[in-house]
Amino acid sequence: MSDVSKFLSDIQRIKKHVRADNGGNYDGKKVCEQISRLFERNNRNVQDLAVSLSDYWFNTYVLASSDLANEPSEENMNRITAFQYFLDGDGEEDYSILTADDWETLRDFANDCAEDIDLNTLQGMMSIILNNGAL
Repeated sequence: MSDVSKFLSDIQRIKKHVRADNGGNYDGKKVCEQISRLFERNNRNVQDLAVSLSDYWFNTYVLASSDLANEPSEENMNRITAFQYFLDGDGEEDYSILTADDWETLRDFANDCAEDIDLNTLQGMMSIILNNGAL
C-alpha cells in the first residue's frame, strides 16, 4: 500500500470513528481537524511545511465551505491528497485541483521551511512547483 493509499484509508477510519464517537452523527469540522493532524503526523520529515499546509487547507478550504457539516468534500479530499503527493515528491501526479494561489502558497511555504528540509526532498518539491508554473 502506498503512502497516499494508507493516508486515504486512515481518513476513512477517522470518518467512521468520529461518527461512532458522536452517536452516529457526523461532524465534518472535527473530521477535517483530525485529517489535518494526520497529515502533519504523516509528514514528520517536513514537519513545519506539513503544519503550514494543513492549516492552509483547513482555513482556506474547509472553514470556507458552505457545507462545513459534511466536509471534507470530494474536492477538498482531492486537494489534501494533492498536497500529500507534493510532500511525497511525486512529480507524475495530476495536480490540476490546485489553483494558482495554491501553487504560490506551496512555493512560499517551501521557501520559508527550506533550511529544515533535506536537499533532495526540497529539490523534488521545487521541481514540481516549477513544472506547474509557480516559480
